[in-house]
Amino acid sequence: MRILVVDDNKLIRLGLRASLEGLDGVAAVQEAVNGQDALDAAGTFAPDIALLDVRMPVMDGLTALPRLLEHCKVVMLTNTDDLDVVADAMTLGASGYILHGSLEPEGILAALRACLLGGTFTAGLAPWERLATPATGAVATEEQTVLSPRETEIMELVAEGLANGQIAVRLFLSEKTVKNHINSIFAKLGVSSRPQAMALWHAGLRGPRDPR
Repeated sequence: MRILVVDDNKLIRLGLRASLEGLDGVAAVQEAVNGQDALDAAGTFAPDIALLDVRMPVMDGLTALPRLLEHCKVVMLTNTDDLDVVADAMTLGASGYILHGSLEPEGILAALRACLLGGTFTAGLAPWERLATPATGAVATEEQTVLSPRETEIMELVAEGLANGQIAVRLFLSEKTVKNHINSIFAKLGVSSRPQAMALWHAGLRGPRDPR
């Protein structure tokens, strides 16, 4: 995964880069200091996804967002918790909105993976579940999920700390069936381990709801 970190705060940029570069699956991390710099960098760096701040000099995040989406997926990572700004960002096409400090680096990476699979999410913004996006009128909540009802049921038990055998007994399923569901859950959430899946789940990050 190639990640573009866009923030005018040097300490935040350097901290994010250092913490993300060492994680499995991250191929490269590039920095940009504002929206215009991000657009310039996107053309040469070719990111898969960008972490974009809202308030920056020269060009702010919301101004840069539509043009940056021509190059990659975008997740807002910011201290700005104004719900009008959240709504604007999601309406403009951001795949997610994360408040600084609400996730550890591993959680951010798991969220980005889910986003690249088509998920949308927020973290650190409980009131967002009451917002509706003006473009669709649909509520974009942290409860939305890429998982089927059965997968959701199993993931809830995984998040409680139950082992595969315990889940099988609880749901009257074979242990092999439970394992197959968990493999599917991991693939959909973009994670490779139980701790990663649990961190993502407890953070309230979900992808689009399965229509079935």
